[in-house]
Amino acid sequence: MASLITGFNTTQIAGLTTTTLSKLTTEDWAAFNSDQIAALTTLQVASLGTKAIAALNTNQIGWFQTEDVAAFNTTAIRALNTAQIAALNSDQVGALTTNQVRSFTTTQIAGMNSDDLNALTTDQLPALSSTQIGAIGTTQLTKISTEDFAALSTSGVRGLTSDQVKALTTDQAIALTTDQAKALTTTQVAGLTTTQVAALQSDDLNALSTTALRGLTSTQLAGLNSDQIAALSTRQVAALTTTQINGLNSDDLNALTTDQVKALTTAQVAAIGTTQLSKMTTDDVEALSTNAIRALNSDQVKALTTDQVVALSTDQAKALTTTQVAGLTTTQVAAMQSDDLNA
Repeated sequence: MASLITGFNTTQIAGLTTTTLSKLTTEDWAAFNSDQIAALTTLQVASLGTKAIAALNTNQIGWFQTEDVAAFNTTAIRALNTAQIAALNSDQVGALTTNQVRSFTTTQIAGMNSDDLNALTTDQLPALSSTQIGAIGTTQLTKISTEDFAALSTSGVRGLTSDQVKALTTDQAIALTTDQAKALTTTQVAGLTTTQVAALQSDDLNALSTTALRGLTSTQLAGLNSDQIAALSTRQVAALTTTQINGLNSDDLNALTTDQVKALTTAQVAAIGTTQLSKMTTDDVEALSTNAIRALNSDQVKALTTDQVVALSTDQAKALTTTQVAGLTTTQVAAMQSDDLNA
């Protein structure tokens, strides 16, 4: 039969019934030349089973018209081996339907080279499942364009493994959409490098869930710039752990807006180191809630600078406990406003 196929012209090839095609042997398929492959109709291609796909060599795979590639049934797609997938050109990959993309096995995804992955369109990429995303090699992942990376679905982003998260380039971290950032899990956020955290857009940082934000280490938080700190919502600030608060440096604390400072809980304020506290701006000290003022321990009270004591509002002075007042130094007492002393 192979010799018969060799002698068929393109019209005869196009005239073969799907039943006849299903009966062709491995040798028959091996005999197809480029013109004969191109002559196959979309209906014929759609009928091809795993036996036919397995018989095709990499050259033959590259000869299929883009519309024919789009006609492959999902069973046929799953039958493609790594070498055959690698043989698909960019136009062929771009022609795949979302159903076909969705049908790829994790082994097939893992075997895709960077060019194949980048050939996927922004319409195809959201079709990738979290399991498929998790199968992409770290080297391939780093070469995905920022446009393609931003096209990944939120469930797809959640599928990124710790190794994949660490492998993201700075540009990819910047390319994260707010919805993608919101989808990041605590484990994923904790796995970000300080460089990646520093590269996050303010809107993306603001989109992180409070649970995910609590996953940031002190080192990661220290890598945030003033704009990023200021972008945190009051809900996020209130969600920071006492360990995270204690790990903030003076610049980070001073980057907090007055609204953010007001959101600090008593436990958080009590966790601020004396050195950091003494470097807080007077505006920030004045923004502390009365409950927060009452939470200051003896060492913190003693660490307040003269300017900070002067900045205390009458309500804050009134909130000071007997123990706190007793712990004030003579210099601090002398610096207090008369209204504060009367409070």
